[in-house]
Amino acid sequence: MPSLQTARRVANAKNNGAKTIGQIYKEQSDWAMEQTWDNDIQSKICYIYDFYHDDQPRLAEGMTYENTTKTRIDVKFIVKSYQSMDKDQVEYYIQFRPSQAVRFSENDELYYFETDYKSVYGNTFPVGEYIDIPDDRGVYHKWLICREERANQFPKYLVLPCDYELCWIEVNGKDRIKRRMWSVLRMQSSYTIGQYTDRVFTRTDNQNKIWLPLNKLTEKFWYTNSEDTTMRIVVSAPTEHPLIWACTKIENIQPIGVQKLTIYQTVWSDNRDYIEKDENGNIIGMWASYFDSEIAPTDPSTPTTPPSSIVARISVSTSTIKIGGSYKNLTINLFNDSNEDITTEYADATFTWTCSVNNEDWTDKVTWRAGTEYNQKKVKFPNDTSTIGKILSVKCEITKDNLPIESEILPLELTE
Repeated sequence: MPSLQTARRVANAKNNGAKTIGQIYKEQSDWAMEQTWDNDIQSKICYIYDFYHDDQPRLAEGMTYENTTKTRIDVKFIVKSYQSMDKDQVEYYIQFRPSQAVRFSENDELYYFETDYKSVYGNTFPVGEYIDIPDDRGVYHKWLICREERANQFPKYLVLPCDYELCWIEVNGKDRIKRRMWSVLRMQSSYTIGQYTDRVFTRTDNQNKIWLPLNKLTEKFWYTNSEDTTMRIVVSAPTEHPLIWACTKIENIQPIGVQKLTIYQTVWSDNRDYIEKDENGNIIGMWASYFDSEIAPTDPSTPTTPPSSIVARISVSTSTIKIGGSYKNLTINLFNDSNEDITTEYADATFTWTCSVNNEDWTDKVTWRAGTEYNQKKVKFPNDTSTIGKILSVKCEITKDNLPIESEILPLELTE
């Protein structure tokens, strides 16, 4: 054992940039983790993305990835505890490979996180992102990454399953837009009998919480001190009289990247609220405050149906376009009834691109430029700030042998 004098001399010595024993052990541990990654029963192939890169936004499970805009990522899925019926949904964790990047340059698929989230809100990657994780049968399920758990070795991230597709009406000036997004329901501790009575009134007394990713859509949630004027949403099983809730508190900094709503139960109103059904009578949407204006809400995600079995879809890197910004790259692909990509069969077809804002034709007001390939186009929106928050609807008609095929409409939100 060295003397105290020797120990002090070693502790104060400069190492000229040499690594400590602990740093060397960490590098060796990272190397061992990389080499044995696929042998771990917790390792899974997952897909990470934000709301705008979700190519199957109505699905929370059973997603497929033949032609996906999501990013493949290697993950270990870690279960720390199990659920019981009288408690909230327990927390799960994921871990990335030690070599997985968490900062991105322009050539990376996840570069949009740097420009749309880190620079705008200050998010720490990957908080606020969705991730598709397969179960033991190989069926993928949608999860929300909610928090970072820092560690000297192998940091982890808390994830929760997305269990409710929230529908709401976005009010943007005179425009009213139908929105949908997968969210996480959380319990709010409240030990009441479900009613509160003061000297005059008796009303419902029930609270809950709902978590969503923080983005350009969810940042527009709002609330007031009055139950009559605050934002109302539906959080309910699809019944004939769904449960209506009023937003009473909004939190978005613990952590940054997740929008947390505290909601208070209120009452259903036939004069304000609306249950949307398909042709078979099945409930496909529940909208609070739907009739609060004479103007019916628009649905930016409603696709048009091609007149044949061939489907044409337009893809982009993000579902927003900046007013007065740079060119947006558009790519259109065609698929047959077996979902096989047959775009190359239309190399000699005529591609006619059009766009509109609130059903007003903007085809000649935007700037178009030819893309690199025959099925690509570039579009640039003019510097018209009156359109901020509106939806630019882009579509393309493909004509071959005098037979037209109309693409699904691509909605792009106009942002600053």
